[in-house]
Amino acid sequence: MRFFRSIAFVLPQLQILLFVCGTLDLLGGWNQTDAAMGILMGLFLLSPLVTLALLVTETAVVGKRKRGHARGGFGFALALFVEALAIDLFMLSQVRM
Repeated sequence: MRFFRSIAFVLPQLQILLFVCGTLDLLGGWNQTDAAMGILMGLFLLSPLVTLALLVTETAVVGKRKRGHARGGFGFALALFVEALAIDLFMLSQVRM
């Protein structure tokens, strides 16, 4: 579960890092290739899906535990999901046709 949480945490951060570095041309020309666009689009789709899966998993885990012993990352998973959606909306606002 810890590995899944770390992957769900890293994906939105990597997405915004690649987007900002590509916008500022800090990737040494790699941002002008098809591979960079494919990776960015993959992260655009994958990041909210993984964080939503983490949110559902955390909800199920917290729901199975007794109320007195409920400790978990429900708030953390919810924050990651909202962050992933906010990053996607930010990226969509920057798209030029």
